[in-house]
Amino acid sequence: MTIDKQKLQPLLWSVVASWRAGSDALERHTDALDEFLGETTVEEVALGLLDEISQLTARVRAAEKQLKEVVHV
Repeated sequence: MTIDKQKLQPLLWSVVASWRAGSDALERHTDALDEFLGETTVEEVALGLLDEISQLTARVRAAEKQLKEVVHV
C-alpha cells in the first residue's frame, strides 16, 4: 500500500480535532478523509502503517547488530 503520509496526517488530525470539539465540521473533515482514501479503509491504512513500522524496526535492529559487530572487531 502506498499512501501519501504528508497528506494523510493533517486529514486525520482535522477529523480528530473536530470529533473532540464536537464540531459541526466533523462530517466535512470525514468526507475529505474518505475522498483521499478512496476504497481503502482507515483500518487498512492503520494496519499497513503498523506493518511498515514493524519492518523499519527490524531493519534498525539489524543495522544495530551489524554496528555492534563492527565495533567489537
